[in-house]
Amino acid sequence: MMNFAKWISFSFVIIFIYIIWQIKQILLLVLTAIVFVLILSIFVKKLVNLGIKRNYALLLAILSVFIIITLFVILVVPSLLSQFEELFTLLPQGINKLISELNKIKDYLSPDFNNSLPNLNDLLIQFQPFFNSLLQKGFNVIFGFFGALLSGLLLLALTFMILAEPLPYKQGFIRLFPNFYRPRINTILDRSKNELEEWLADTFIKIISVIILSFFSLLILQVPVVSAQALLAGILAFTPYIGPSISVISPMAIAFLSSWWKPWLVLIIYIAIYQIIDRIIIPKLRNNRVMLIPANVIIGEVIFANFFGLLGLFLALPLIIISQIVIEEILIKDIFDHW
Repeated sequence: MMNFAKWISFSFVIIFIYIIWQIKQILLLVLTAIVFVLILSIFVKKLVNLGIKRNYALLLAILSVFIIITLFVILVVPSLLSQFEELFTLLPQGINKLISELNKIKDYLSPDFNNSLPNLNDLLIQFQPFFNSLLQKGFNVIFGFFGALLSGLLLLALTFMILAEPLPYKQGFIRLFPNFYRPRINTILDRSKNELEEWLADTFIKIISVIILSFFSLLILQVPVVSAQALLAGILAFTPYIGPSISVISPMAIAFLSSWWKPWLVLIIYIAIYQIIDRIIIPKLRNNRVMLIPANVIIGEVIFANFFGLLGLFLALPLIIISQIVIEEILIKDIFDHW
C-alpha cells in the first residue's frame, strides 16, 4: 500500500498534469516562440562566428525580422492577396471538375468494384465536420485569448525576451524538478535543443526547395496563380505527409479546368519534387538529420491536430521530437530500465 507521502506526491502529479492541460494553449504559444527563438539563434550564432558581439548580433537579428516583415507586407502581400483571391475563386470550380472526372472513371469500372468504392460527395460531407472542427480549434488556440493582434504581439515579445536571455528561462524550468534530477533535465533540454535545430535546418531547406521547384513546375505547365500555390506548398511542407498531400489538391483541381491530363502530371511532379528533396537535396546538404518513423509522425500529427487544432498540426513535428526524447530519456532510461 502507498504511504501518506506517496499519496501526496501522486496527488501533486495529477494536479500538475491538470494545470498543464488547462493552460495548453499558452504552452503552445510558448513552444511557437521557442521555435522562432531557435531559428533566430542560428542566425545570431552565424553573426557571432563572424566576429560580431552577441548584443549587436541580437540587435541585427531583431532588425532583420522587422525589415523582412515590413518588406513582405509592402512588396509581396498585395500581389499574393490578389492571387489568393483568384485561387479561392478557381479552387471550388476545379474541385467540382475533379469530382466529375473521378466519377467518369468510376463508370468504366465493374459494377461490383464500383459499388465497393465510397461516394466522393459522401466523403466530402463526412470530412467537412472534421475540417470545421479543426479550423474552429485552430482559431480558438490562436485568437481565443486576447485576439489576433495581442496574440501576435505576445508571440513577438516572448520570442525576443527568450532570445535576449535564454539562460534564466532554462534555469527556471530546471528548478521545477527535484535537485537530484536537475542534471538529467539539463541534458534532456540540450538534446531537445540540438535536435530541434537540426530539424529546423532540414525544414528550411525543404520549404525553400518546394517553393522554387513547385513554382517553376507550375509555371512550365501554365497552371494559374503560380506564386500563391508555390507559397502555399512551401508553408504546408512544414508539416510532413499531411501538408504535401493537401498542397497538391489545389494545383490538381485548378489544372482540371484547362486539361484532363495536366492534373495527373502535376501529381507526378509533386511526388517527384518531394522524393528529390528527401533523397537527394537534403542528404547532400545535411549530414546530421533527425530521423523519425513515418508512421509515428502521421499518428502524432493526427493526435496533436485533434487536441490542439491547426496550431497543433503546425507544431506537430517539434512536439513529436520532444515527445520522442522524453519517452527515450525519462520513461525508458530513467524509469523502465531501472525496474
